[in-house]
This record gives sequence, structure tokens and C-alpha cells, in this order.
Amino acid sequence: MKTLLDLRVSAKLNELHDLAAKQQQHDFGSITNAERFMAVSPEQGRFLNFIAGLNKSQHIVEFGCSFGISGIYLASAAKDNQGHLITTELEANKAGTAIQNFSEVGLSDLIDVRIGDAIQTLSDVTKADLLFLDGAKDLYLPVFKLLYPKLTANALVIADNIDKPATHDLVDFIRSSDEFTSVTLFDDRMLVAYRQA
Repeated sequence: MKTLLDLRVSAKLNELHDLAAKQQQHDFGSITNAERFMAVSPEQGRFLNFIAGLNKSQHIVEFGCSFGISGIYLASAAKDNQGHLITTELEANKAGTAIQNFSEVGLSDLIDVRIGDAIQTLSDVTKADLLFLDGAKDLYLPVFKLLYPKLTANALVIADNIDKPATHDLVDFIRSSDEFTSVTLFDDRMLVAYRQA
């Protein structure tokens, strides 16, 4: 059975998506970054799980863990692929909640949660066949350049929220590269790039 269909996983994802939706109904200005859900939608999450499974990704790296929603989708695919997930989060309280969420769905043994500045926390990554960028938008290109030497042939690079101007340097870099074929999805908010072998 696919891990995403596990009752613990699906129930936790439903709970977290409900919390994120309720928070969005309130004034975002009164919520600090440390408290704010910055989550993928259920559709985006299922896409991440699907594409990681399709690509048989085993070495998944995520920049921007938040409370762990996208991490659960990615780690579920990693489990199905006999792989693992490295994820990083600047806000310690968010990372702590994510760790608890990962434990509740039985995925902790597959996930390495790193707390702090991603340029430091991801500096020792040795291999990535899927890189998901969903943290501070102005760090998309620096994190990509840090991990570029570690990307495998046929690696996927997925960047969320590319409608934000701070992400445009990454988007331009990938689109101008002969190594990558890319498309945008979800109303042009998500870039999906495939590194050609």
C-alpha cells in the first residue's frame, strides 16, 4: 500500500490542511512567521508525492519545512522508494512541531530535520535527486547553487511560489540553462524542472 494512503498519514494531513485553512481566514498581519502556516495545498502535496514516486526519488531535499505538511508528502514517497528526506527550517518552534508531526505518522526514521540557516544546514548534503524549494524566496538561487553539484542526473528541482519577485533569479537561471527542461504549474506558481542526463 502506498504510504500516502496510510490512515495515520491521511488523517494528519487532513488535520494540518484544516488548520492552515482556518489560519488563512484570519488576518495574516497579526500572525508572526514563527506561527504562520506556509503550506502547500492538498493538490500540490499530492503532486509532490506523485512526481517523487514517478521519478523514484530516494535522496529528497526540502528547503523550508514549516510545520511539515510538504515533508509528509515527500517522505511518504521516499518511504515507498526506500529513500529518505532531508529538510531544513529556520524557525525552531516550527521544526519542533514538524518533528512531532513526522513522529505521529511514523516517518521520523526517514527524515533528517535540520534547524537553522539552510546555507549551513544543507552544506554537507552529498546527493539529491529531488530538490524542493519552499523557504525564504531570496534564498532559492543560493540554495540551488549550493546543491547544484549534488544533483543527480535526471534530478527534479521544484520551486513553489515563483510568482514572488524574489524567486525570479532562480527561475531565469533554470530557464536559461541547457541542462534543465521546465514547466510551470498551479497557475504559474510552481516551477518543475527536470535535469536531463
